[in-house]
Amino acid sequence: MKYLRAIESRITNHIELAIQLLLMALTAYVFITAKAFYLLKSPVIFLSLITWLLFRNKIKHPIVWFTFFVLLSFDLFRSYLWVANHHFMLMLIVLSIISYKYHKREAILVKNIQVLLVVVVLTSTLQKLFSHQFMSGEFYYDMMNRGALFRNFVNFFPDSVEIIDHNVENLSSLKSSDPNDLDHIIIKDIFPNLAPICQIFAYITVTLEFTVAMAILTKPKHILTHLFLITLILGILCTRLETGFMNLLAICGLFLCHNLKMRLLYIIIALGCLTLVITKYGYH
Repeated sequence: MKYLRAIESRITNHIELAIQLLLMALTAYVFITAKAFYLLKSPVIFLSLITWLLFRNKIKHPIVWFTFFVLLSFDLFRSYLWVANHHFMLMLIVLSIISYKYHKREAILVKNIQVLLVVVVLTSTLQKLFSHQFMSGEFYYDMMNRGALFRNFVNFFPDSVEIIDHNVENLSSLKSSDPNDLDHIIIKDIFPNLAPICQIFAYITVTLEFTVAMAILTKPKHILTHLFLITLILGILCTRLETGFMNLLAICGLFLCHNLKMRLLYIIIALGCLTLVITKYGYH
């Protein structure tokens, strides 16, 4: 029982716990991307380490968070077209934390996280909604037949895996062929009736994302809101291991959540995703 009380006591202050999880996620992300533009990043990291080690008790400014923001900015400006979508979200969260370190008002921090989360999920919904390729199911259809979605589950069906390997091999051959030869290939379905299933799944995805966005906007503390958000996170992880992005969504959910059991679930998801990010398994 004492361990349960210790866990309950630990997750009571969910704001500081979420900030600590974010700090862990940032550290892992910066280490993974450190090699890129190392000539720019090395002096920043070196000066920040010296400042933090020798003057952290004398300087009131959040040195660590400013350092992370500068490092993320290097990747953004030097590789704007290549950075992951959650890189932008990460920078905005860091800005919110920097602001919080000055004003010290949790309500403002939570509102910033809420608005950011709504914008991210709603933008994703609208992007899908106005994409004919997505709403028709073509995106899921193509990705599934190439083994890019649900691969960990498809591996339980050897016949489907064989079809995927055959499809990938044919696509690779087609890409290397001369376009003037007018070659063509036939993509086989890994499961029967895959096309209508993919279209239904596309509509379910958009509906769930829109529901999550509206729930976070209107009822950010309600338990159903967090059930929807956790369902979305787990659904995306099952579909495609977007570990880095889902880690951020779980941390944002923790910022907003007032239910202890839900907080614990967010923590487990965030730490699980962080573990996969560190081991470079999935899309970090």
